[in-house]
Amino acid sequence: MTLSGQLDLLPLARHGDGEPMMSDRLCALLVRRGRPLEVGQIVAQVLRLRGCPLALQRRLVAELVEADARLAWLGRDLVGLAPPRWASQAVADAAFCIVDLETTGGSPGSSKITEIGAVRVEGLRITERFATLVDPERPIPETITRLTGISDAMVAGRPEIGAALADFVAFARDDVLVAHNAPFDLRFLTYERRRTAGRYFTQPWLDTLTLARRLLAGSVPRHDLATLAEWADTIVRPEHRALPDAEATAELLIRFFGMLAERDVNTVERVVAIGAPGGTRHSWKLALADDLPTAPGIYLMRNRRGEVLYVGKARNLRRRVRSYFGPGGRHGRLIGRALEQLERIDYECCASELDALLAEHRALRDLRPPCNRQGLPGPTWRIVLTSADVPRLRVVRGYPVARDGTLLCVTTERRARAVREVLLALYPLESAHRLPHPDFGDAPGRSPGATSDDDPTRVHELQALVGPRPAVPLGLLAARYADAVSAGRLGVDDAGRSGFEALLRELRVAWRAHTIRQRRALLVEPAAAPGMAVVFGIAYGEIVGRAEVDLATWAVSVDRILRVMAATRAVPATSPLDPEALIAEARMRDRGPGGTLELGPELDIGAALAAVAGRIERACAERRVATPPAPELTLLDA
Repeated sequence: MTLSGQLDLLPLARHGDGEPMMSDRLCALLVRRGRPLEVGQIVAQVLRLRGCPLALQRRLVAELVEADARLAWLGRDLVGLAPPRWASQAVADAAFCIVDLETTGGSPGSSKITEIGAVRVEGLRITERFATLVDPERPIPETITRLTGISDAMVAGRPEIGAALADFVAFARDDVLVAHNAPFDLRFLTYERRRTAGRYFTQPWLDTLTLARRLLAGSVPRHDLATLAEWADTIVRPEHRALPDAEATAELLIRFFGMLAERDVNTVERVVAIGAPGGTRHSWKLALADDLPTAPGIYLMRNRRGEVLYVGKARNLRRRVRSYFGPGGRHGRLIGRALEQLERIDYECCASELDALLAEHRALRDLRPPCNRQGLPGPTWRIVLTSADVPRLRVVRGYPVARDGTLLCVTTERRARAVREVLLALYPLESAHRLPHPDFGDAPGRSPGATSDDDPTRVHELQALVGPRPAVPLGLLAARYADAVSAGRLGVDDAGRSGFEALLRELRVAWRAHTIRQRRALLVEPAAAPGMAVVFGIAYGEIVGRAEVDLATWAVSVDRILRVMAATRAVPATSPLDPEALIAEARMRDRGPGGTLELGPELDIGAALAAVAGRIERACAERRVATPPAPELTLLDA
């Protein structure tokens, strides 16, 4: 097909401003280049980003690939146009070209190909064979001759690499290419084809070495071709010649196809996902994401006993879960442990992204999955200031109660004690040094330093620092920091700076909590269903109202939410803050003024309805993919 004909097959959907979508630009670029592109090239030439971290590059490109059926991962960090019927073609109906090379060394360019052997597998059996010696146009090292038996005399007068490679390309057609240790053969073939013909191999690759490592872990002592051929009892045994080695690899591949079929890996796309050079070791579990919808929601990874291993939330459930198994996936220790044991994935669709965030929080709270770290509610540790008569700073476990002197709530004991030490360096309470108590981490040898103020002054500043109006105490904090450094109570090294930064982080959390307790706002979220929006009423650190609305009837529901908000009273500043309020507050920051309507102290319901109308109209107009209703998920079955 001509280049213009290929471009005609790319429907260039456009945004409202007439610019092609990113995936369309990528497809057109792949057609023009005539070869797959690496992740870094796509980020630079399509996304036009510079200095982007590699992990972020993979995530960005993975979103493009997962969102467009015309694109496919053809290897680690390698994206190309998906072959016809890529996702649905059964392995038994596909053609595979298994190739093996003999070379003069291990580096393309300085070393040359001396023999190409290949066989075609169709219908899970070998149907054709191809073999040719190649004149490397240079002497063959004696060590290579002893290993392969190929001598200078044998290759004299044989085709040069350009002609031999043209014959191989004609034999291979558009088949999926397969080799044992495929990166080695791929480097040589790609280098020589680019040098001699200016072309690239664009079809996907499979690596039987990768398949062996993933399917036979612990079953064989080594994964070299000779050991695997003995394990599989192949008819043809490898002998360091291209055609016999290709035939042995083909027999091995057919054996692996049977093992993959037992794991429900039956399509070309899934086989390439697990067998592509450098792909992720759990790629064969990609099938678990096939039935997931594209709606927002939460997903639960379960082991074979049905126990929940990991809970996550997603804007697009199918795309998020598939990203765990693609070549661009990189995972930490805990999620890697979950993927090892993963046998099934349950999900719950949500009406909006905030609903998904709240559902994730509740599932983490109720199920406590072992492979989650972020988002797990943990014990609260408090830094408490005792009475003014004998003021001391203590670290206490548990939630605060009214008037108990709590200054800060911290998630871990270690962080709480570190912050307390910094506070003592900045506000050296005399009583804390006269009455050391080892149970609370006091430092009896610490000198309070030369200070002109007394304990009541320091106590007043400490209380004001975590209060709702910290502007003035924050200015005094800077002066105390300089005084503590000059007096030697706080170091200027990395430990001293990190301790002070930890204090500032906890103070920001405390100040944000005061803001949340004084705030009333309407948050408008686009709904998963087209033409719908979800409106949340948030008042004084609590979600007091929620409604799914459309453009025709929204006013009645929002009016009801506003009346509930008007009747809601502020909670005491010392009461624990609902974790869901923190989630909602973070979501309001993400949505910004376009999705959040701040309400003043005097709530005018009519004015609020008029002000929120535009936000609801924009949310209802946002493009969303309609999904069929999802089966109800019962979290208690874990």
